This record gives sequence, C-alpha cells and structure tokens, in this order.
Amino acid sequence: MFHVLFRKIWEKEQVPTDWKEGHLIKIRKKGDLRKCQNYRDIALISVPGKVFNRVLLNRMKDSVNAQPRDQQDGLRKHWSCTDQIATLQIIAEQSIEQNSSICINLPDYEKAFDRVDRKTFFDTMVYLRRPSAPSGIHTTDYNTLRNS
Repeated sequence: MFHVLFRKIWEKEQVPTDWKEGHLIKIRKKGDLRKCQNYRDIALISVPGKVFNRVLLNRMKDSVNAQPRDQQDGLRKHWSCTDQIATLQIIAEQSIEQNSSICINLPDYEKAFDRVDRKTFFDTMVYLRRPSAPSGIHTTDYNTLRNS
C-alpha cells in the first residue's frame, strides 16, 4: 500500500500537506530548567510522512556514502575517527620535536549542524550528481515544513 502511494508522490514530486505538519513538544531533561539546553524537542509527525522520510533518508545515505571524501572517516557507517586522531597526534609530536608552532581549529559541530541551509544542501546534492529523489520532493518538503 505504501509503495503505490510513495511511487505517486515520487512521480508527481508533491508531498501531501498533512505530512509536512508537526507538533513540537518540549521534554524536560535534568538540570536547571531555565536553560534551553535542558530541554529536548520532539516533533510529532504523521506516520506515513515519517516512513516516507525514512525511505528518502536511506536513499540519500546510500548515495552520499557511495563516494565520500578520503579525508572523512567520522560520521560514516562502519568508520571511526581513530586515523584522524592518530594523524593529529603525529603532527603535534613532530611540531614539538621541531620546536615549531601548530594551530588547531576545533569547531563546535553540534551548533553548526543545527543550522544547515536545506536549499544549499539539496543544491549541493544535485551538483554532485547524487539526486536520491526528484529535487521537487526535497525542496517542497522542507520549504513548507511547519510546526503547529
């Protein structure tokens, strides 16, 4: 049943409006409740919309993981950051041996990934020739997503 429905959505590149709406619920965590980081946001969305988004996510992951950059080991399935950490350690040790300075940048990716521009992301996917779904599905899904 879902397959037939998803196929029509795929062909028409239009996601049902109900699937784009959600209710944002804040759940308290431990700690000072006056601080925003002590809350967790949960989005309640429709079940068919969630299943469809999972299908899209799996297709995108397969496409993106097919040809990752050589420098990227972390944040990939079956890969770890161990090689990058070892490389950084070797560079630091060589810098100390040669009495030279070293500059290390450690960005806060937790905050950075909260602010991904969806349009730029999908444009990049198309540019890299990795469209896992018709681009209309991606853009309409995220351009009209709203919380009730």
